[in-house]
Formats: sequence, C-alpha cells, structure tokens
Amino acid sequence: MKRLLSAFSMMVVMTITAPVFAVEKADVATLKNYVQSLQTLRANFIQVQPEEEIYQQNKSVGYLVLKRPGKLMWVYQTPEQQEIISDGRNLWIFESEIDQASVRPLASVQDDFPMRWLLYNEDLEKHFEIIPGQKENGLSWFNLVPREGTFFQSLDIAIANNQMVQVWIYQSEDNITKVEFTDIEQNSTIANNQFDFNPPKGVDVIGQPLP
Repeated sequence: MKRLLSAFSMMVVMTITAPVFAVEKADVATLKNYVQSLQTLRANFIQVQPEEEIYQQNKSVGYLVLKRPGKLMWVYQTPEQQEIISDGRNLWIFESEIDQASVRPLASVQDDFPMRWLLYNEDLEKHFEIIPGQKENGLSWFNLVPREGTFFQSLDIAIANNQMVQVWIYQSEDNITKVEFTDIEQNSTIANNQFDFNPPKGVDVIGQPLP
C-alpha cells in the first residue's frame, strides 16, 4: 500500500553503520480469521480518490451495509449522492441527482468488484495472492493481488481488533483510492429486504434486473 555514484556510496555506508530494527510482519491468520468470522457489517466511511485531470484529491463520505452472501449497500452521501446496491442477484447503481438507475447481473461484474472478497466466505487464496505487510500502530496490513486480471492491480487491507479499518485500491502506482472505516458494527441482525431496490417513479432504468 505505496544514482549518482556518491549518493550510492553514502547509502552503502549508511546500510553498514545504521542499527537494524526488526520489522514485525502481519500474520495471515489475522486476515483469514476476519474473513471467516464476518457475517454482516455496518460502517461509515471516508473515501479519498485522485482526480487525475485536475491533480487533486476527491473526498467522499458515506456508509455501507453488508450481509453475506452477496448483499451490499454502498452509499455515497457527499459530495454527490450515489447508491450501489447488490441484492445477491443484481447490482444496481442509482444516481438520484440525474434520476437514473442502471442494473446488471451481479455474476457479470463480481470478478471486477473490489469488495467481492467480503461478499462471500470464500478461500481468499483462490482469488488472491496474500502478501503480509507490516504490523504497526495496532494495524496489520495485507496486500491482495488478484490471480486473474481485473481493473485494479491490488488491494491493501488493514485489520485491527478483528475489524477492517482501511482499504486501499490500487489501479496504478499513482491512482490509489483510500477508504477509511469508522463506527464499525459487525455480525448484527440485518434484514434481507434492506437490500431490495425499487426504482422511484420517473427514474430512467438502464438494463433489466434478474427476477
């Protein structure tokens, strides 16, 4: 998650003379235990995403609700309202400001869905190479590299006290979406109908949902 000869010589000297500090590696079991124990999840989030055209960071605020298997609400509240909803069969994207909703079968997009590893209790190593990162400041970091091609290169996951507190999505070295979660509530009761989406009257619907 992120030449000159004289300079090279200085680096060699520093490497020889500098004290060596042990770096504690995160334990892969920490991530696997989190994934295996998760049934439902509620949290607020702050998302920071680079805007390449104007060279600044876009900040979004929202919340998520998740229930296994396959159900998710990912809601952006500011600066623009957008809802991403999976009912287990269909993936909806609703933009209220333009009165438009699009829908497609979840199965057709789930391999490219960065949060797919949370939606199903699957063997992580079937879909990702897990690279343990550092364990520091109470956070255990893990890098997940997809075994098959997706629109993102990898994910960095931070786990603390058996909770997912950060996710970094790498589309490239310079294009990193960072999401931080707060007010986390795990494995509480969540009704299935919370993930039902019925387009409001007058909304333009693109696509045909599966029954």
